Amino acid sequence: MITRIEIDGFKSFENFALDLPPFLVLIGTNASGKSNILDALTFVATAGTRGVDAAVSEVRGDARGLFRKRGDGTRVDRMRFALELLLPAQRSSPSSRWRWEVRFAWAVPEGELEGITIETQRLVSSSPDRVIPLVEGEWVVREGRPALDAFSGNHKQDGEIVRRIKHELTEVRSLHLEAGSLRGASELGGPRRMDSTGRNLPNYLRFLARETASENRPLGVVGEIKMHLVGLVREISDFEIVEDERRRDVRLEFASPYDRGLDAEFASDGTLRMLAILAALHDGGTAVIEEPENGVFPERLRQLLGLARELVTEEDEAATSGPDRPLQRQALFTSHSPVVLDVVPRENIAFLDMTTVLEDGIASRVSRVRRLREDAGPVRVDGERWPRVTDSELGRFRAGVEEPV
Repeated sequence: MITRIEIDGFKSFENFALDLPPFLVLIGTNASGKSNILDALTFVATAGTRGVDAAVSEVRGDARGLFRKRGDGTRVDRMRFALELLLPAQRSSPSSRWRWEVRFAWAVPEGELEGITIETQRLVSSSPDRVIPLVEGEWVVREGRPALDAFSGNHKQDGEIVRRIKHELTEVRSLHLEAGSLRGASELGGPRRMDSTGRNLPNYLRFLARETASENRPLGVVGEIKMHLVGLVREISDFEIVEDERRRDVRLEFASPYDRGLDAEFASDGTLRMLAILAALHDGGTAVIEEPENGVFPERLRQLLGLARELVTEEDEAATSGPDRPLQRQALFTSHSPVVLDVVPRENIAFLDMTTVLEDGIASRVSRVRRLREDAGPVRVDGERWPRVTDSELGRFRAGVEEPV
């Protein structure tokens, strides 16, 4: 579970920090940086597991364009990230907290083309005397080497920590769902995971069913997904995962109180989006979901967000061990919808907007994140860089009125 992210130099972020509880909704107007946070999490998690080359391909923009643009039009040459993670307990070890710090640079290594390089990185435990050494600055983007493969320690226990952190990063899944992708069938033998647009949803559901099935639950979590979808979408009474050997594909068929055998091609956008979100929420890891309200009726969005709060794993649960420990689940949403303010507790909401900072006398626009002001609480809180969001600001957000630039 990721408990904190720090970003500097990536896209619109300058000395940005955000604590991540198990469930969080980021709200704000267009171009405030909400999608950039999804990109930042995707970029750094992919760089740590599949390499920088893969990380660039997973986010919006070209490699140089990932570096923040200053007010004078120039770009910074370095990006810094830090992720703090809670590793769940295992039979052989208690739960532990680790911080992965990594700095990327735009450089031209000798004999190479320009590109993104990893300058420095390290793993630090919550105990200040524990640091795992990582090899620094030895490859460029084209080699595609995962950052955490640059482990230079020899201690078996340190190697196990690196392996577990890589596993946590592998379980970060960002969703920018598109209706066209959600409607498509999967190939038999194709990928078992859904991509960020929702492509391959049928195989993903089939994988979840097989991975979590038991004697008492032959469909595994897919049985729960069916129950929740029927509760959210009254027009749907069931769905089936249809494997067709002749067509060599896997597809979804829905049933309603009025019809059976309704292909995914004819299902509503909202139904398919909610099914994909439910699948991600019932899987382990960190689900990062953009704008769940698209195509979804407001009352159903309220129910979906309430359900997401119930499905995540609280930090005290994540620290437990044993064979019956549930999957560790975390959910981060971005949204423009004022419905969020009606159903999500204030401590589970963060507000993004743009502000101006001075860099050597040059004004630059950057994203900032603020917590909501507690009832009758102070606007300024010690240790927080920016003032909290006031009720008048929330009133303008509810009314769909943007703040002046």
